[in-house]
Formats: sequence, C-alpha cells, structure tokens
Amino acid sequence: MYAELLALMQRLAFEWPWLWLLLPLPLAMRWLPAASMSHDQSVRVPNLPNLLGSAQVAAARPGNDRLLLLLFAGVWFCLVFAATRPQWLVPATWQEVPERDLVLVLDVSASMATEDMQAEDGAKASRMSVLQAAVRTFVQARKDDSIGLVVFGSQAYPFAPLSRDQRMLLQRVDELRPAMAGPQTAIGDALGSTVKMFRNMGQADAGLERMVVLLTDGKDTASTLPPDVALRLARKEHLTIHTIALGQGGDDSSDLPLLQRIASTTGGTFHLAGQGAGSLRQVYAELDRITPRKVRKLGWSYHQPLYRYPLLAALAGLGLLGLHLRTRKEAA
Repeated sequence: MYAELLALMQRLAFEWPWLWLLLPLPLAMRWLPAASMSHDQSVRVPNLPNLLGSAQVAAARPGNDRLLLLLFAGVWFCLVFAATRPQWLVPATWQEVPERDLVLVLDVSASMATEDMQAEDGAKASRMSVLQAAVRTFVQARKDDSIGLVVFGSQAYPFAPLSRDQRMLLQRVDELRPAMAGPQTAIGDALGSTVKMFRNMGQADAGLERMVVLLTDGKDTASTLPPDVALRLARKEHLTIHTIALGQGGDDSSDLPLLQRIASTTGGTFHLAGQGAGSLRQVYAELDRITPRKVRKLGWSYHQPLYRYPLLAALAGLGLLGLHLRTRKEAA
C-alpha cells in the first residue's frame, strides 16, 4: 500500500512550487510586534472589565478562538496550494502506429479482360478477376499498413489514397475494370503517379518504410514519362518496389528485364505469376512473408490542472469563516 501511495504522489507536480514559501507568512505576521499607537487624548476607564464582563473580553481576543484560527489556517493553506498550480500527471496512453506506407500499383489495361487464367476451382477466369481475388486476400492480411491504390492503362492515376480503412480499399478493388484507364500500358506513368502520391504525403518520418507492389501483364506502350526516368524519381523518394509479371508463363509479351531492373534498383523483389490463381496468391503470400508487421508504439500523457479543487475548498472555508464570525457577533 505504501508503494502504491508513493507512486500516486509521484504523479503530483507543481508548476510554481516556490509559492509554498508563502505558507508561514500569516504566522510570521502574527509574531511581529504590534505597531505603537500615538495619541494626544485618551479616556481612562479603570473599571472597564467590570462593566463589560470577563467573558466578552476573552471572546474579543481572536487568539483565544481556536475554531477561528483553524478556519483561517485551512483557508490560507488551500489558497497557497491553489497558487502553486498543482497538476496531476495522467498515465500515458499507448497506440500502435504503422511504420510502412504501401501502394499497390495495378494494371487495368484492356488485356486484363483476357480469360486465360485458371480460378481456384479450375474454371476459366479473367486476369482481372484473379487479380481482384488475390489483392483482396493480401489487403485483408495487412492490417498494420497504410495502403493506397494506383491504377494504370493508357494513363495512370491514384484510385485510393493511403489509408488504413480496409473497407474503403476493398470496395475500390471491387470497382476495378479492364480498360478503365485506357487499353494500353503505361508503366512509367504509373511509377510517376506513385511518386507523386508519396510526395503529396509530405516529408517521410524517420524509420517509415515506403513500399510499392507493381503488377502488370504487358509491356510499356503508352508512357509519357520514360520508365527509366520514373525509376530515378522512385529511388530519390527511397521507394522499395516489388514487381509482378502476371499471366506470362514464358512468352515475351511482358518486359521482364524492365520489371527485374525496377525491383533490383530499388531493393525490391521480382516475381513471375503463372496462369493459375494459386500462383498469384502465392506471390502475394510471399510478399506478405518477406515484409512482416512493422509498427511502433507511441505514448502520450498530459498534466491535468488541479488548482480548482483547493480554490473551491478555500472559498468554502471563507464562507464558514464568515458564518462563524457572524454567529459570534450575534452571540455577543
């Protein structure tokens, strides 16, 4: 119990502790010698005690009223206590903050409508539907990351801002359609749009990881920003880019050297997803494994002012003091 009381006392602080020096001030004033009174005329009444009575004389001496002294001492203590600005240190509140911003860059060109993929049940499926299923599973597993979405076809643009709102992001994934950004493929513009998204977030905090997962099923055919230039911009922003070539089991429709160069230059990894839905799901599972949970704990506390409580006690004491003086006056 003593340790608990000591821990509670350690949370009590005073903004102006030097004001405690005022506490003995009334006592010092009480001990000061009375001021000498000079007068030219006076009336001497030798039998005054007999006229007033010894009881009233004793009551007229404030030093003999212990209740009055206690009330005054309590009021003065509360006033000094309030003046020192007592504060209560509220225990720290902790919150986990993600240390990774993740942007999914997805190809939504016309070729994503091609039904050459095999779904989990063995049926034929389009590349887009397989992509949506894999991305949903991946997003649901990344509860500690802020995730954004960039889509690209002939053009590239942000489709969902960086956020931890998984419900909103999954809804945007469901809205993906082939050729929604044009029929062609603009990988360079997609990287440029991703860099711009990160720049709009402001200066990155120290220790914050910026990760990008780029998926495409074709070559760059429509970029206004050359991929190599976009890659230099990405390196300048310290982006780690993982690349995925979808649905290419050995043909030359994808620019595999470009995707490999993007990954190796930025410290990411390159992955080749076959024509089965399980293959793409395994790629995202591997990305989830090599980029584990990364959060930090932030704690904050604050000082809650307590001066109002001793101040209210002082006001109550003044009320009792006035009531006591009035009662004593009426009794006299």
